[in-house]
Amino acid sequence: MTISTPVFYDCEASDLEGYPIEVGWAFTDPKTGVIVSESHLIKPPDDWPVKESWDRAAERLHGIAFAQLWREGRPVWEVARRMNTSLNGRELFSDAPRDEAWLRLMFDAAGLEPAFMVRRTDARILISQAAVDRGLDDAAYGRARVLAAEMAPRRHRAEADARHLAVLWNIVARETLTP
Repeated sequence: MTISTPVFYDCEASDLEGYPIEVGWAFTDPKTGVIVSESHLIKPPDDWPVKESWDRAAERLHGIAFAQLWREGRPVWEVARRMNTSLNGRELFSDAPRDEAWLRLMFDAAGLEPAFMVRRTDARILISQAAVDRGLDDAAYGRARVLAAEMAPRRHRAEADARHLAVLWNIVARETLTP
């Protein structure tokens, strides 16, 4: 059985056609209303040619150095197990279609199946539909987006970007916006 509060996730990668190097997720705890989030650097398995696919422009964007993965990264099986433990039975949404392929690469390398469901609905569509369902007009939804950007700015890091989406969801789904 899935839990109704969506989980937003994001991946950072060696390059757009490369390998996942970080995964993060965030969701609103339905009991407390607090955003729960975490992220993990992924130590690439030996059979991933990450060095060959490393993009310096991507490194400048996300700020994760190549050597940092070997110092601070966790094995894919450990990250996959942590995701399964933390997100068991949940529905995950991303705003980037490539994230699903990177999760699949990670779980395949770990030899595990996800204990959660990855939805193909774009997180931005899910959130904008929630705004419509709440009766928010374009101006109110715009204010919600500005507030979310102030509270949880996107930083091209997995946890920060997932947290941004969770904060926006929380504002739209749970709070009243005043003009």
